[in-house]
Amino acid sequence: MDIRRIMLMAAMMPCIGFASEVKGSMGGMTESQDTVFTVNNRNIVVSQDDCQTSVKVYKNDGKEMTLTSETKFVDGQEVERVFVTSPFIPQNYSKRKLSLQSHFPSLYIGSSMLPGGVGCLGGNSEMHSRDSRSWEWGISLTSLCLRLVNDFALTASLTVGQVHNHFQDNYTLSTTDGKSSMTQKEGVTLKKSYISYNVLRLPIMAEWQKRIGKNDLYVALGPSVEYRWNDHSRYFVGKSKNTETGDINLNPIGLNIDFFVGYGCVLVYARSGVTPLLKKSKAPECYPMSVGLGFRI
Repeated sequence: MDIRRIMLMAAMMPCIGFASEVKGSMGGMTESQDTVFTVNNRNIVVSQDDCQTSVKVYKNDGKEMTLTSETKFVDGQEVERVFVTSPFIPQNYSKRKLSLQSHFPSLYIGSSMLPGGVGCLGGNSEMHSRDSRSWEWGISLTSLCLRLVNDFALTASLTVGQVHNHFQDNYTLSTTDGKSSMTQKEGVTLKKSYISYNVLRLPIMAEWQKRIGKNDLYVALGPSVEYRWNDHSRYFVGKSKNTETGDINLNPIGLNIDFFVGYGCVLVYARSGVTPLLKKSKAPECYPMSVGLGFRI
């Protein structure tokens, strides 16, 4: 049996009620009120307090029991010490493995744009969008993390949110005979005009993370797929809200490229759609893009 697996099983034993008392010494080993197991000519001693769990392995070399390794589990981190007897090798060395975790924001809010091409930063004259007044927000419902190698992990999350894209110069998005287009209202002054929709998003990211000080520095990049629903085109005249259409020819499925970088509980994110927001054959061409801040709780 793998010794690391034995040690892990041993570390779990106090949680399920196994206990024994070890008294006396085994070649310099003196423990009290610890749990001891004998496996394959090795004594495994588990001690536990409020802060950490310690697993020590003693081996019988024919004369006495000598300490060969010690592993401690403290605050989600594993610290291992291995003892050797060669005069040419240091008597022990340590290594620390951080428990990797995903760093998706618990809450995010940002600016939403509708450029005319993938990755474009300028406005979209065809959509008459007012990017400075457009926004999005969302929350993460759940997330997971799978270590790939060293400080790299594959992470995923499920988020839900809402997007509002505003227009300028009295323009609204209207749908007539199944086709959507930008039209300008005459004879009235619109206080605001916008389209809105809900989104359920699944990002799958390759994430690098490194503990610096007391917090993690992290960078992530990857694709996301989203489902969109509850789309509307609305406008306000004074305090009166009007619905122009409940069908803006929204593409229900979208594909994006996502990126975020952060430290601790604050991150900056960016997202660029690689598929159009609206059906190109029935509506103006535009691609969703957003930048903003995320906060981890």
